[in-house]
Amino acid sequence: MLNKLILYLSLFALTFIALPSNGAELMSDNTMDCATVTDIPYEECEALVAFYNSTNGDHWYINNWWLKTNVVCNWYGVRCSGGHVSGLFLYQNKLTGLIPTELGNLTKLKSLDLRWNNLTGPIPSELGNLTNLETLLLYWNKLTGSIPTELGNLTNLKWLNLGDNKLTGSIPIELGNMTNLEELRLYHNKLTGSIPSELGNLSNLEALRLSDNKLTGSIPTELANLSNLGALELGENKLTGPIPTELANLSNLGLLELSENKLTGSIPSELDNLTELRYLELGGNQLTGSIPTELANLTNLRWLSLDNNQLTGSIPTELGNFTGLGNLWLDGNQLTGSIPTELANLTTLRWLSLDNNQLGES
Repeated sequence: MLNKLILYLSLFALTFIALPSNGAELMSDNTMDCATVTDIPYEECEALVAFYNSTNGDHWYINNWWLKTNVVCNWYGVRCSGGHVSGLFLYQNKLTGLIPTELGNLTKLKSLDLRWNNLTGPIPSELGNLTNLETLLLYWNKLTGSIPTELGNLTNLKWLNLGDNKLTGSIPIELGNMTNLEELRLYHNKLTGSIPSELGNLSNLEALRLSDNKLTGSIPTELANLSNLGALELGENKLTGPIPTELANLSNLGLLELSENKLTGSIPSELDNLTELRYLELGGNQLTGSIPTELANLTNLRWLSLDNNQLTGSIPTELGNFTGLGNLWLDGNQLTGSIPTELANLTTLRWLSLDNNQLGES
């Protein structure tokens, strides 16, 4: 009786395995004849087959129905709309190898999400053909080479994240054409050259993250045109020159991160206009002069990092107004005078670093 029950359950399980819908035809092996496909155009099917083969699809974590059925819209990670491939979502799926140039034939694609894989080689310039694309996420791979200038053709793009790769070369000025862009993330690469002033044309940009590269030159004053910007991260580069006072016009800015560069000059007192600011990180530069008392107007500040510069003068008593401050880093400067008793008002402070100064001296 028990053996019959086990046999019955086994047969039931086999019949319950999810099969492709829409009357799909199952392929006998991994061969794929795109001429039998009717739910998307032939060239789009061919592009997906090329992608599967180029990224070692047999070894993906999940590759359900790829090259197994002629209904392509049932393949894992493929989204379709109006008879075309509109999305390809294969993040964190153990993709290896190269992004094939054939992806440029998916001209109706709106979302391409290949993040958190082990893709290598260059970003194909043919991706510039995907003019309907709104999301391009390639971060956390091992991509090399330069950023294609053709990406500037993607004027409908809203999110571009190429961070955590091994990209080299300069930031293309053509990226300034993507006027619908809301987030531009190129952090943690090996990019060189200056920050293009053309990025100041991205009027819808809310986050610009270029930290941990090898960028040189000054901070473009044109970035002050980004009135919707909430986060500006330029740290861990080789930027020089002063902090532009024009950045004080970024009234929506909540994060300003310029640490670990070679910035010189004084801290602009005009930064007190950034009343939404919560994180101000200027440590690890060559800034001189005194700490502006006007910074005390930044009552929303939670993190203030001015460490490892060449700041002089005393610690302003006005810093005691930062009643919500959690971290205050002033170490590694040339500050003198006594430690203000007003710092005792900082009841939310978790970390206070004042070492390697000349405090107690006049």
